[in-house]
Amino acid sequence: MEARFALPNLMLQALPVLEALVQQGFEAVFVGGCVRDTAMGLPIKDVDIATSARPEQVMSIFPRCIPTGLQHGTVTVLQHGGSYEVTTFRTESEYEKHRRPLQVEFIDRLDGDLLRRDLTINAMAMNAEGELYDPFRGLSDLKRKTVRCVGDADARFQEDALRMLRTIRFASQFEFTIAHSTWRALIKHRGLLRHIAMERVQAELDRMIGGAHPGRALQLLAACKLLKNTGTVLPAAEKLDQVQSTHYCDLNKLDEPETRYAALLMAGGITLRDAEETLKALRLPARKMNAILSVLSVQSAMNQQNRNADLRHVWTSTVLQYGEEASLRWLTIIAWDNKHSLHHLCNLFDKWLAGMTAITLKQLKLNGKQLAEGLRMEPGAWTGQLLNRLLLEVALDKLPNEKDALLKQAQIWNIEDR
Repeated sequence: MEARFALPNLMLQALPVLEALVQQGFEAVFVGGCVRDTAMGLPIKDVDIATSARPEQVMSIFPRCIPTGLQHGTVTVLQHGGSYEVTTFRTESEYEKHRRPLQVEFIDRLDGDLLRRDLTINAMAMNAEGELYDPFRGLSDLKRKTVRCVGDADARFQEDALRMLRTIRFASQFEFTIAHSTWRALIKHRGLLRHIAMERVQAELDRMIGGAHPGRALQLLAACKLLKNTGTVLPAAEKLDQVQSTHYCDLNKLDEPETRYAALLMAGGITLRDAEETLKALRLPARKMNAILSVLSVQSAMNQQNRNADLRHVWTSTVLQYGEEASLRWLTIIAWDNKHSLHHLCNLFDKWLAGMTAITLKQLKLNGKQLAEGLRMEPGAWTGQLLNRLLLEVALDKLPNEKDALLKQAQIWNIEDR
């Protein structure tokens, strides 16, 4: 053991699981992210345990278990109100299409289990006393702020091509550099990313863009051109690689992932069509994709305005069409991007938006039934059209949001349109 650390609370809570395995004569240690983050002095989110005990032996020791992934040796132990993944030491071989192992073999030695892991900083283990087991010098790489593959980087990336994206994610997450040998192997094997399911690519990209240092991740992605090697073509990849790094530097100042995605696509000058195809290819959830596309729709509407058009009218119509949430996100982006052509007007747009007393038909003090009764007409398509016309007048502050005033205006328009 090379170093000793004080165990954080989550690991202390899991100690009875570790100790029960050891008392039965098995080796058991903490592994993975909880060890790495403890060594870095960072808070941990969950606890993983690796052991020489086979899955059936783990289940015989603990009365409450869930057979989470027996084929990979994983059992979830439920104890003292917590759930802990306990996985048997294993090796993996004969990877299918550079993404999944065809053969998993349970082993008795911790060294072999750590050898199969992707990066040295993730290939450390810690015992119940907080003593670190570090055969691949992960702690040294943490101190040097370096991301490095375990053993042969060529082999690691050929086994599972997703590791290339994980390498970039960890380098950006911790603001580390990537070891030269690892970077060379990544460039050499980037074409293998086409074998990885787009859902897995999207999950990694989501974690990068939603992380603490998305700008760093995007700079690295542009440098190695990984996104141009995905299984499904991403129409936006080429232009995103060309976005100036100055746009990436303070992307973390935008809080929401949806806003960050939209800002990136706007910075790349990505068309609505290419943006939609890219987000669909990445298999983004429909709700998230629609939120991003709505922001880009606001951008498109504001870009297409006629120079002689009434700016307040254009802005208000856009807000009513695409919604307050998308409009606020767009405002956030143009306030953040001082190179945006409308940056100098963001305070004015914000003032107009804040002054709108109604933005949706639900907020209008007149509904379709009341409108039809007031005009003594049968409801129809005209009802919605007239309500939307009234809503625009209210949002422009040309008409009070009061039932009588709205109905009176509707009656005037009805007479004028005859």
